[in-house]
Amino acid sequence: MNDQKMNVENILKMVEEGLGEEPRPMVLMSKLIPEWIPRQAQERKFVMELPNVPPKYKHLIMIAAAAAVGSHMCTATFIKLARRAGVTKEEIAETILATRFALGSTTFATAIEGMEYLVSAK
Repeated sequence: MNDQKMNVENILKMVEEGLGEEPRPMVLMSKLIPEWIPRQAQERKFVMELPNVPPKYKHLIMIAAAAAVGSHMCTATFIKLARRAGVTKEEIAETILATRFALGSTTFATAIEGMEYLVSAK
C-alpha cells in the first residue's frame, strides 16, 4: 500500500506539472479510490502513444469532446494541456467552432422524426 501511495503521489505531481495546476478531480479520486490513478495515467499514455493520429489532433479531439458534452472543467483542462503541447490558439478556436457546428447540425438529425411528422401532418 505504501508503494502504491508513493506511485499515486508521483503521478499526481507529474499531472500537476504537466497541467500547471492541481488536477482536482484526480486528487479527490485519489482519496476515494487510489488504485484508479495509475490506471488513468496508463490509459492517457496509451492513447497518446498510439501511432496513427498525431498528438495535436488527439488534443483537439479531447477539447471537442469535452466541449460537446458541456464539461467546463475538462474543456479548460484540455485547452491548457493542448497549449502546453504546442497547439495554437487558432487551432483550438477552430476546433471549438467546428464542435459548435457539429452540435448544431446534430440538432437537425435528432429532430428528424419530429420534422417528418410536421411535414406529413395536415
